[in-house]
Amino acid sequence: MSEETTTTKESFWAPVIQISIMVTVIVSTILTIFAWPLANAAPHNVPIGVTSSVPNVTSGLQSQFDQVEPGAFKFIEYKDLAAAKNAIAHREVYGAIVLNAKAEVLIASGASPAVAQLLTNMSVKLGQQLTQANGGHQLIFASTDLAPLGTKDPRGLGLSAGSLPLIIAGIVVGILGSMRLKRRSQKFAVAGISGVLAGLSIIAILNLWLGSLQGNYFLEVLVVALGIAAVSLTVMGAAGIANRAGLLTVIGLFFIIGNPLAGVALPEELYPSDLGSFGQKLPLGAEVNLLRRISYFPEANTLTQWLTLVVWLAVGALLVYLSGFRKPKAN
Repeated sequence: MSEETTTTKESFWAPVIQISIMVTVIVSTILTIFAWPLANAAPHNVPIGVTSSVPNVTSGLQSQFDQVEPGAFKFIEYKDLAAAKNAIAHREVYGAIVLNAKAEVLIASGASPAVAQLLTNMSVKLGQQLTQANGGHQLIFASTDLAPLGTKDPRGLGLSAGSLPLIIAGIVVGILGSMRLKRRSQKFAVAGISGVLAGLSIIAILNLWLGSLQGNYFLEVLVVALGIAAVSLTVMGAAGIANRAGLLTVIGLFFIIGNPLAGVALPEELYPSDLGSFGQKLPLGAEVNLLRRISYFPEANTLTQWLTLVVWLAVGALLVYLSGFRKPKAN
């Protein structure tokens, strides 16, 4: 076999093998990032309120559940039913176990349908255990949903499905802006205008039509507009400074990492390690959390989520500004 034939074969197979291996690694990585947190979802220090006329019941519940699932739940005692309800309204706890004259479980589906179901199952098991302890006198927990999902979307699927367009919108604006717009003023303008227009449309669908959100329409539009503007500016700024490497890095952070960790399907306490907490520090996580609070928990503190979006907006604006000083490569 001649040297030329060998070189030709190498030039034929080398890029084929490289691309095949690269695609396999990329797909496997993306699958791991998306699937691993969900496959390993388990409660970690999920805050649950307790109010009872029986002394020391909170410590008893904590010890009992720690024996079965160590560290799964963090039971917090409240002096009365009103205090427990107030804690749920302010997002201090996901729900509460009430053991007064009436056994009751307080849930908040708007915070997390997954945790609401978890609490319901917990109350059933607890009722069975208390029934056995009381000599067969049946104890059934009544369930009260303090933040129910809308009647049009009782399973909360609209926001789960709608989270993907929220992040895609910002990325698409960022990509198109980095490709077609040269002036910084244009990039700032397209981020703001696209954010507002997309926000008006997205919230009209999720709030007015599907009923997946139930808060103030214009306040929710502001959240979406801020999130899209923050993402698009960061994408355009990173692309302007580091070209394709900057573009892919930001898209990987916001979409490939940020999307599965945003806490859309599961609350942050159900993710492995501190991945859920990290996801809340990215635009989509803060955006979805803020929309839930505005929609279902108007009394809850929203400062952290607003600050997160504003910080990312500032980061994106700074990157776009700095990208204007980068000299274009000579042809």
